[in-house]
Amino acid sequence: MRIAICAAALVALGAGAALAKEPPNARSAAKDAVATETSGAPKTLYVCEDNALTRRGFAREFGQVEFVTAKDARADGEAWSAPKCITGAEARKLKALRLSNTR
Repeated sequence: MRIAICAAALVALGAGAALAKEPPNARSAAKDAVATETSGAPKTLYVCEDNALTRRGFAREFGQVEFVTAKDARADGEAWSAPKCITGAEARKLKALRLSNTR
């Protein structure tokens, strides 16, 4: 009986290690990145939650955290030296602004 329990525990541990993934961070969450180009000035945005954990991770990956609005992201000007964050609500506004300009 002990052998069966030990074997089941080893199988469970092995399955857990096999299913483990790389921890999510700002770089691996590139699917959330939104690249915007206005007048040839590339700007990279990440959809971020406004909490301490996200701020620490983003600062670790990119140096500093700066949240922008949809209007800031659409504004013409210089390219950003580092990616910036945008909330989910502002990302939806940005998408709506893009769709209204293409129609």
